[in-house]
Amino acid sequence: MKKLLSILLIIIFYSGFLSAQENFRSNIQSKDSNQIINYVFDDIEISIREGNVGRLSKYLGAQTYFSLSNGVNGYYSPNQAYYILEDFFNLYKVTAFKFNQISKDKISPYATGTFSFDNKGKRNTAKVYISLKKIGDKWNITQLTIN
Repeated sequence: MKKLLSILLIIIFYSGFLSAQENFRSNIQSKDSNQIINYVFDDIEISIREGNVGRLSKYLGAQTYFSLSNGVNGYYSPNQAYYILEDFFNLYKVTAFKFNQISKDKISPYATGTFSFDNKGKRNTAKVYISLKKIGDKWNITQLTIN
């Protein structure tokens, strides 16, 4: 009877330990995911602030939806998107950019911000919306709106 009680206590202790370990692992993965999303949005923010299409293009997926203030609207391949963004940043010279809000939802994170630019000698601002989706092990921009 003592042996059975000892085995039972060991099983209960071990299952509690495994459960705690799984919760710990889940918390670490959640923190890692948040850190990666933060890094991606930081990198995107810097890319837009610098008007650096090459740096931004690494986040373009197979099909990215654009809605830009210069009339560009629709889904574009990474190659098309590169040239669309290059034209956009040449027309609208970035003077400042900052994300105001970042949602770190694990399935579809997004960020909104304010885009300040110079166009034909006039300064103006536009609202920016960017959403991401994880495809494989990479975060891709699924939508980029600047209006």
